[in-house]
Amino acid sequence: MWCKGAYRKGAPFALKGRRFTAAALLLCLLAPLGAPRAAQPGATCTADRIDQRAVVAYVYDGDTVRLGDGHKVRLIGIDTPEIGHHGRPTQPGAIEAREALRRLLGKEGRLALRYGAERRDHYGRLLAHVYLPDGSSLTRRLLEAGLGTHLTIPPNLRNNACYGEAEAKARRERGGIWALPGYRPAESTALPDSARGFHIVRGKVVHIGESRSAVWVDLAGRVGLRIPRKDLRYFTAYHPRDLAGQEVLARGWLHARHGELRMTVRHPDALRRLGP
Repeated sequence: MWCKGAYRKGAPFALKGRRFTAAALLLCLLAPLGAPRAAQPGATCTADRIDQRAVVAYVYDGDTVRLGDGHKVRLIGIDTPEIGHHGRPTQPGAIEAREALRRLLGKEGRLALRYGAERRDHYGRLLAHVYLPDGSSLTRRLLEAGLGTHLTIPPNLRNNACYGEAEAKARRERGGIWALPGYRPAESTALPDSARGFHIVRGKVVHIGESRSAVWVDLAGRVGLRIPRKDLRYFTAYHPRDLAGQEVLARGWLHARHGELRMTVRHPDALRRLGP
């Protein structure tokens, strides 16, 4: 069983590995969230084509760069901790992720881009799978080092299984951010009203609701999971309506609205049923 890897230490940079605890066992349950069942051991997240070769002019953080032509590029498949701006604090692990990305790029900063099915995000940034001159996937290397979380946003699902496997490896070894308390699962009933940002939440489904644009999965403790109708086609193993009364594990970004904490879930990687 791969969970035995949770006993190991191996946090890069300033983030220290920790001894195995009950919380680490719960982390083992997260594998399907970041590592879909189709993942193949040793996968390399290869590119089927290269759309552009470029040079990086500036590194904003662990997952966003500016090219020499001025375009910003957001790496597909990963989200790294945020560097604080406009009075907001820098999140733990953010500086480590940025500096690791700079080291991987080296002085020349050359890379190759394979654009996603959706080429730009709502900020206008290019969305791409990014490769180093040696052909290795930049996203995979950052995920394996525990420098970010695996991020699944349809329709950019190429290499999804491979990226999930890379994150799972870091979790097993409690590397990087996975050694931090903030990345351990939290009970939905124990979340404070002030909870914001990335969380992994465990809770019982107490109600299923529907609106014109989404299916709502409500957890105990006033936590609502919003699944856009346009993304229901990705839920092939189960339908969210079937989750009533079940324990689930969800991952994503919390925000407050109408007196409850909400999280948007766009892919089954981010919502796992627990138990039989």
